[in-house]
Amino acid sequence: MTNTDQSAYTLYYWTACQQFWGRAIGVVLTLDEAGADYTIREPKDAPTGEGEALFAHFRYPAITLPNGMTIGQTPAILQILGQTFGLAGQTEAEQFDCQQTVLDINDIFSDALSGKLADKPERATQWFELLSHKLKDHRFLINDAPTVGDFHAVFATEWVHRKYRTDAYNDFPALARWWQDICAHPSVHKMKNSGIAMLP
Repeated sequence: MTNTDQSAYTLYYWTACQQFWGRAIGVVLTLDEAGADYTIREPKDAPTGEGEALFAHFRYPAITLPNGMTIGQTPAILQILGQTFGLAGQTEAEQFDCQQTVLDINDIFSDALSGKLADKPERATQWFELLSHKLKDHRFLINDAPTVGDFHAVFATEWVHRKYRTDAYNDFPALARWWQDICAHPSVHKMKNSGIAMLP
């Protein structure tokens, strides 16, 4: 991460990620993994004019790309960054799978946050079995290297642990192994040991 005014990417998120990473987790991990030149600013620093309507409509995080376009919505940001940096699968099949996985992960996050996993543990089992199946033939969710799917899953897992169960993956060996591996991955390890809370 850089602090210059000429960074290629400018991410906007609450507290500029100085107090918590929150929904920016997957985006920041992707930028770090890619070695991208970026800075993080508070929402008050977001573009004005037409940008105000965009930011009123979308939720943070949002990001301004090198071409000057600003977009919101985490899955959309991850799709663009993943394609840009080669972090969304290598083959066409993997790329399609990665897009699907990011949206599945977003649903898992929503179910955890809303309490649906706690109210319906069978739903948690279905989700965790799905992720375990993805890990059957490779180390990470899409292939043997982390993708935006894995980075978004770090965010969702933090919420699973907070709102559902801290031992949620214990009955799913492949998923438990994935969590251990992704937490040890350099960009994730750096974030989790940054002194900044993962969630608000």
